[in-house]
Amino acid sequence: MKKIVLIVGASGVGKDTLIKNIQDKVEANFVKRYITRAPDNNEANYYIDNEAFEQLKRDDFFISTWKAHNNRYGIALSHIKNGLNITSISRSAIKDFEDKFDYVTTINITIPKEQLFQRLKNRGRESDEQIQKRIERSYPIIDAKNLIRFDNSKSIEESTQDFINLIQKIKDEK
Repeated sequence: MKKIVLIVGASGVGKDTLIKNIQDKVEANFVKRYITRAPDNNEANYYIDNEAFEQLKRDDFFISTWKAHNNRYGIALSHIKNGLNITSISRSAIKDFEDKFDYVTTINITIPKEQLFQRLKNRGRESDEQIQKRIERSYPIIDAKNLIRFDNSKSIEESTQDFINLIQKIKDEK
């Protein structure tokens, strides 16, 4: 049986940090994304150019693709294995997984806006004005069959342990 855990949330809420922190503590297949932007030290993904991405898309390599912040993202169907699969995706891609798999849980990672502003500022990718515009964007309600909200505003150690407990609970569900 294939269980899918989709990690969603605004840029900067700590999705990739949480995933990175549990990789050696949870038995799961951590599915990497294909991305058309420069690598980020906090992420473990496949970085490819736009031409290669488009070719893979034409070849039906991806289960889902999406655009975000002028970059392309995709998840390879062949990378989904039996057992628990965990990946970070766009909210817009949830239905692609729910249409293809029976067991899909979506975890929406959240933090307060003030904390999000500081995290995005610390990244150094955008100006204060760009960060403020990003934070002020309104997002539609997440449409997912099995949605869990996860507050990531605690210390990294506490949040990581809470996240491990949540993933283990999902993994153990029949």
